Amino acid sequence: MHFASLLILALANTAFANSSTGCKKELPPAFPNPGESTPLDLPGTDRDYRLYIPSNYNPKNPTPLYISLHGANRNMDEQERLSQFSNPLFNPDGIAVYPNSRNGYWLSNPKAHTSRPNDLDYMYDLITHLEDKLCIDRNRIYAAGKSNGAGFAGVMACNATVGSKIAAFASVSGGYYNISDIPGLGPCSPAPRDEGYPFLEFHGTKDTISPYDGGGRDDKRPVIDVLEEWAGRNGCPKDARWNSNVTVFEHPLVKHASWNCGGKKGIVQHYREGDWGHCWASTVPNGDTEAFWKQCIPGKYVFNATEVIFDFFSGYQLKA
Repeated sequence: MHFASLLILALANTAFANSSTGCKKELPPAFPNPGESTPLDLPGTDRDYRLYIPSNYNPKNPTPLYISLHGANRNMDEQERLSQFSNPLFNPDGIAVYPNSRNGYWLSNPKAHTSRPNDLDYMYDLITHLEDKLCIDRNRIYAAGKSNGAGFAGVMACNATVGSKIAAFASVSGGYYNISDIPGLGPCSPAPRDEGYPFLEFHGTKDTISPYDGGGRDDKRPVIDVLEEWAGRNGCPKDARWNSNVTVFEHPLVKHASWNCGGKKGIVQHYREGDWGHCWASTVPNGDTEAFWKQCIPGKYVFNATEVIFDFFSGYQLKA
């Protein structure tokens, strides 16, 4: 056999080395057709979720999975419209899932009384269920969220069981609480791994729901504290400041900060959005420009957070 043929065979074997048990299986009848999304119930639970399958889905090809978590008082349908993870312009070939909280709030929010600690169990069961039914590349599972969902993505990252399944995390207008104060959670304890914990954060300086400097409703934590802690978990010295902090847009002002930790360039990144509020940045109107119209003014945005998120995720995967 020629060397080129051996190389192709080796790459194919590597791709399947961490593929899920759902590979080569037909789509379950209840699942959406490729190119569509649909609401589904998670078997054996009282929880539901919305699932999107890309139009080019092939059960023989391991496919990345993107998790998009809604904010407080929101739901899976609103999060699909807001985050646009089902939009082929941003996500041409990945599976997207929109989990639904039990009562409109995710674990870490003080109002999530019925979700402690079930939300973490739910996420683990949901990922495992999708791995069993779909051909998923288990090296390329990612999680992002808005507001309370963004904060919960951080809770997932801090959990050694659920977080160990996810290659990278993104947070938009995150509501960050002290998880040490939440019964059954304790301090942030991610599973040790050589790849580190890639973390991307977006936040508006005029956010009154999850204030940039902390406080507000339920006494949220300052954004910089959260970023520096993730830098520390990735090998940076305690309270390490960014390695670069540059202006990427002048009007309105958007600055991009980046931390290089443990030999990993840009493992923690942050977009500081001047004069913006509690918004998912988008160059076209979205759910936030309707719900938070005083803070999220249509036509004011100069970039798409979703595009940046997918670009960030593309740089990371777990080791087989």
